[in-house]
Amino acid sequence: MTQSTSQPLNQYTSFDATTKGDRTRQALLEAAYEQFIQRGFHAASMRAIADGVGITPGGIYNHFAGKDELFAAVVLAYHPLTRIFPQLIAAPGDTAEERLRNAAQAIATELESDEGLLNLFFAEMIECQGKHLGTLSEVLMPKALAFITELHASVETPPEITPFGLLQTFVGTVLATVFTRRFLASTGAPLPALAGIEEFMDIYLHGILRGD
Repeated sequence: MTQSTSQPLNQYTSFDATTKGDRTRQALLEAAYEQFIQRGFHAASMRAIADGVGITPGGIYNHFAGKDELFAAVVLAYHPLTRIFPQLIAAPGDTAEERLRNAAQAIATELESDEGLLNLFFAEMIECQGKHLGTLSEVLMPKALAFITELHASVETPPEITPFGLLQTFVGTVLATVFTRRFLASTGAPLPALAGIEEFMDIYLHGILRGD
């Protein structure tokens, strides 16, 4: 596992934190992220997290009530959705297709650059059964849905495709690209031969089967 270079993206941390408590909390999130992506939720060591920050294990409880609260804060700071939605909203382009393609490329590149993001995704979904995703959705969904609703209204889509459906299938397409490339590459498939985000987006936007 390579050392992560990701940084948390939400209100739980601040890069211009001025108090010792803020700096310690930020350092705890970074150390906890490394533990959770390497060992999962249950096997992650609170002692190792504390050692990574240079405090005693008891010092963690000055900032978080326990491992679950710490993990919840890490999910809110580092979860892949924190990368997907902001990139989607900020994507440049003159048309809906350009914006979606640019967003997909930027998101896929970021997710593939740090395997830890996917490890965190699986720890949340499998070990914690997705129980922190509700809070994450409250933080991220309003702006993402407003953007996708505007995008949905700007293009001709079949009436059965709702803004929620458009958002769901976009997120699914990007995650499927990253997941399948990572899995198949781990089985020995040559990475250059695997479909990338452009091929996945071609299917997403235009389908597989073409009429005569």
